[in-house]
Amino acid sequence: MSQAEFDRYLALRAEVDRHNRAYYEHDAPTIPDDQYDALARQLRELEVAHPDWAAQVGASSPAQTVGGAPSSAFQPVTHPTPMTSLDNAFDDEELRDWQEKLARALGLPADSDDFTFTGELKVDGLSVNLYYVDGILQWAATRGNGVTGEIVTAQVLTVPGIPQQLSGLRGELEVRGEVYMSRAEFASFNAQAEELGTALLKNPRNGAAGALRQKDPEVTRSRHLKAIFYALGKRDGVPVGTQWDLLTWLRERGFPTSIHSEELRGMAAAADYHARMTAARSTFEFDADGTVLKLNDLRAQEEAGFTSRAPRWAIAYKFPVEEVETTLESITVNVGRTGKLAPLAHLSPRLIEGSTVSKATLHNEDFIRDLDLRVGDTVIVRKSGGVIPQIMRVILDRRPAGTEPFVFPTHCPECGHEATRAEGDANTYCPNPACPAQAFERIRYFVSRGAMDVRGIGEKLVAQLLAAGLVRDAADLYTLSAGQLAGLERGGEKKAQNILAQLEASKTRPLWRLVNALGMNHVGERNAQALARAFGTLDALLAATPGQIENVPGMGGVIAQSVTAALADASMRDLITRLRAHGLNPQEEQVTRSEQLAGLNFVITGSLSRPRDTLKGMLEQAGGRVTGSVTKKTSYLIAGEDAGSKLARAQELGVTILTEDALDALLAERGVTLFA
Repeated sequence: MSQAEFDRYLALRAEVDRHNRAYYEHDAPTIPDDQYDALARQLRELEVAHPDWAAQVGASSPAQTVGGAPSSAFQPVTHPTPMTSLDNAFDDEELRDWQEKLARALGLPADSDDFTFTGELKVDGLSVNLYYVDGILQWAATRGNGVTGEIVTAQVLTVPGIPQQLSGLRGELEVRGEVYMSRAEFASFNAQAEELGTALLKNPRNGAAGALRQKDPEVTRSRHLKAIFYALGKRDGVPVGTQWDLLTWLRERGFPTSIHSEELRGMAAAADYHARMTAARSTFEFDADGTVLKLNDLRAQEEAGFTSRAPRWAIAYKFPVEEVETTLESITVNVGRTGKLAPLAHLSPRLIEGSTVSKATLHNEDFIRDLDLRVGDTVIVRKSGGVIPQIMRVILDRRPAGTEPFVFPTHCPECGHEATRAEGDANTYCPNPACPAQAFERIRYFVSRGAMDVRGIGEKLVAQLLAAGLVRDAADLYTLSAGQLAGLERGGEKKAQNILAQLEASKTRPLWRLVNALGMNHVGERNAQALARAFGTLDALLAATPGQIENVPGMGGVIAQSVTAALADASMRDLITRLRAHGLNPQEEQVTRSEQLAGLNFVITGSLSRPRDTLKGMLEQAGGRVTGSVTKKTSYLIAGEDAGSKLARAQELGVTILTEDALDALLAERGVTLFA
């Protein structure tokens, strides 16, 4: 051994340890997962080739440890049985190597095809352990370092579907799973963070881990986390003989499990499962970085045993990383309804996870500066949270000569007004209330589906109305005549009458829609609904103090100050006064649940003609229950266009599938009021 080789080993070990701490202890990974996997594998291979090196250092190698040190902010707890990690495979050849090692451990022929496996998705979240004694939940904890975790019971109980009591059980039981943030929730959180000018989440896993480590469970609840359970540690009195039986047992006792799990016979079926899941990865509700293949027979699992860090009977087969190289062709800066200057990257089109990507948000001035993005750069793009295209890094050694750093505008690109940026805010704003770009965006947002839902008024018509001087804000929409609308390009009498009818119908929308439509900073659908429920009338909201708004669940001080300032603004008061003069003065309806759908469980999937949240609310108001997963307890699956794996699962379980028309017929039959 040369000193130089040993020094390189020590440097690699320190680097892997640093990334371990960033990922597990600080929830702030500094490199992509595939890069970390490559470094950790390189370190393990060196330690296999030179076992004396790790012994010489003394302390546990980061290549052989699980997770990170528990946080001192939470009470530590020792897991009754250790929570191990998984070894990885990256191609079918490595998968076959794993089977050969498994066969040797079990004393079977290396080419045996008698293995039965379960195939499961490797959810990218935070591992948790639920500990029950005689069926009563004692605590919930993070994995920590695999031996000692952090007690986060109150935080975990904000996740739907976690039983606190299991009838008929005696002894100890550990139920293990993954808590995650859905891709939709991740996108919603980051959209609000951009509005607030606060830190963005790097990925959904970062969001889930950070939420579970909040001291205040209400903050955890606001992230709307979910969970999937898939394993037992200690399992006194649980009568299961296979992993598939175990998943069924969990599901029957109310624990959420994955609809994507399958029983598989032989390695060919396992490889095919992985290929199918790889192709479908963009459709999952959550981020998954691979599949997990487990020997199905639990006695055979015990016989195969464990290495120092992972079970021999399971392996994580990682998905290939969906990253592409492309060229940054230009950067434009758009102006939103709140005046925010929003930079946008225009890219050479590339296919990522089944869709063509040609644009990516650049968030703010700091984001561009930190990456040192320049027009002409070759950049690496991936979908953050499987949904949002994001530039990850610049390939500096391919930067063209003569490129210049991007200069963020000091003035509004639409009206020329000097832009402002408050201390502590990452965003830059145009403060000019007469800015035409803001007027366009405010009206467009007012009539959008999530606000006043005025069908027939799209972006082109809004632009026409502004250009013709027929409107200057949303209140002016209610002064339009049939003649004015019909006289516009591609107008016509019938179209004009339909738009006027839609505007008239919008006057009866519930209060939360008007609150959202006002376009206040930091207020989207969810916050608008919370404010409407809390105050009940527009007058009560207008009179609310910052302290009263801050007391509304999910609001916080920054949002409270923003809402009260917006509602006190003279131009906002004028807009509200004029809207009321045109007949908009909605009251928040008190929701009274009926029992027409009592005992029925619904799941919604695919693209529907009506907003999913509205449909969910109606079903629940009529006494039904809406869940996210198809199980044997599901009464009906409501399937729209492009229904995916949930439809297949419903067909497999024999669940009744309803089209929207069939749903309407069912509701009418049970006396449930249909949509207007």
